[in-house]
Amino acid sequence: MRRVSIALLFIFAGMAAAHAASEPQILWGVSDSGLEFGRGVIAERNYSVPDPRYYLAHGVGLIRIPFQIGRIQPTARGPLAPDIVSDLEKIIDEDHAAGAITVLDPHGYGFYNIDGKPHDILTDPAAAADYVDLMRRIAVTFGHDDVAIGLMNEPHAGDDADYGKIWNQAIAAIRQAGFRGVILVPHAHWSSAADITPRTPFSGNIVDPDHNWVLELHSYLDPDDTGTYRKPVGSSTIGAERLARAIAWSRQSGVRLFLGETGAPPDEAGLAAFRTMLAEISSAPDAFWGVAVWGAGAWWKPDYPMRLDPIAGVARPQFVALENVMTPEILYFAKASGGPDIPVSIDIDGKKIGPAVMITAARSGPPQAVPVRLPLSPGLHVVHVQPAATAGGNTLYLVDSTWKGASDSGDSFGVVRRAGYSFRVEVPASQPKDLHHSGQ
Repeated sequence: MRRVSIALLFIFAGMAAAHAASEPQILWGVSDSGLEFGRGVIAERNYSVPDPRYYLAHGVGLIRIPFQIGRIQPTARGPLAPDIVSDLEKIIDEDHAAGAITVLDPHGYGFYNIDGKPHDILTDPAAAADYVDLMRRIAVTFGHDDVAIGLMNEPHAGDDADYGKIWNQAIAAIRQAGFRGVILVPHAHWSSAADITPRTPFSGNIVDPDHNWVLELHSYLDPDDTGTYRKPVGSSTIGAERLARAIAWSRQSGVRLFLGETGAPPDEAGLAAFRTMLAEISSAPDAFWGVAVWGAGAWWKPDYPMRLDPIAGVARPQFVALENVMTPEILYFAKASGGPDIPVSIDIDGKKIGPAVMITAARSGPPQAVPVRLPLSPGLHVVHVQPAATAGGNTLYLVDSTWKGASDSGDSFGVVRRAGYSFRVEVPASQPKDLHHSGQ
C-alpha cells in the first residue's frame, strides 16, 4: 500500500480543519485544579498553580481554570491579586500558543467572600454588587479573544430565574468593559445537566447584548450524580441518558452547552459509561460548545478516582478516552485527475456521520483529509463510504486512513465505485485499533 509521510499527514490534517471550519466544533478539554485549593496565599504550599503543558501537548482545545473568588480579589471592590493575575496570564499565554482557549471559572458556588466569609449573592445586596464588580475587573484584565469567562461555579441557593437577574448585571458589566468573547452562564442546582429538558427548560431569561453566551452544565456518572463515586457506576449509558434531554433542549432553544465538569473513575464500568457519554457528545456538535473533564492538576492524589495527571509516567485511562474522541480518525480521498468534484457520505454501523463532503483533491496531488469524529467502542464496526448518485461513473479513491493495521499491496486503499466501499474496523478493549477492508 502507498503510505503517506508524517509531514504530509500534518498538512492533510490542516486541510481537514480548514474544510470543517464552517461546521460547529466542540472544544474538548480539562479542568486544571490548584487555584481553588486550600487556604492561604503561599503558592505551592497553600495551593498549587496549574500547569497545562501536558494536556496542551496532547492537543486539548480548552483549559478550564477554577479559582477561589477570595483568592483573586482579596478585598471587596479592590484590585485583583497581582500574583494570581500573573499566574493566570502565564497560563492563558501557554494555552493561546498551543491554540487552546482558557475558561476562567470563579469557584464560588453562588457566594462572594466578604472579610473571609461567604455571603449569598441572592440574599445580600452588598455581596451581589461586589460580585458584579469582580466580574467587571476580570473582563478588564483578561478580556482576550482566547478567553471565555464563566460567571460562577455551581450556584445552588436559588433557581435560575433568581440568579438570572444577577447574571444579567454581570454580563452587562463584562460587555461594558469591552469583552466580546464567550460568557458561560451557570445553571442553578449545582449546574446539574439532568434538570434541563424541553419540559423543564432553563429559566434564566439571559440578556446578552452580544448574543454570545452558552449554558454551563455539570454531569457525573455515579448514582447520585455528585462525582464522589462513593458508589460504583451502575450503567454504561447513564452519562448519555443524563445529557440526552439537555441536548434536546439545546436544539429546541438554539443555546449551546458547555459541559463544564464531568469525569469517571478508572474501573471498567466507569470507563464504559464515560466512553458512551463522550460518543453521545461528539455526535452533537450543534449542541455542545465545549467539554472540560475533571480533574487535572498535580495535587490530586493517585487514589483520587477522577485524577487525570499521569501516574509514574503512565497516562490515565480517562484521559486516553478523551484523546480518542477529541482527535478524530481521518480518511484520505482523491478523485480522478481532471474529473469533476465528487460528494461522498460516510456511514458507521449504518449511521450517517455528518453531511456529505465534497472531494476536490485530484489524484495527481496530495489527498483530501476528511475527519471522522465518532469514537468507536470496543468491537467490530463497519465503515461505508458512498459517493452521491450525481457522481455518475467518476472514479474516487480512498487513499489512506489513520485507523491502524491496514495492509494492501495495491496502489490505493480502495476504489470507491457507485455501490460504495466498505471496510471493517475492529476495536479491541485495550489494544490499538485494527483494520480489515473489503471492496464492493
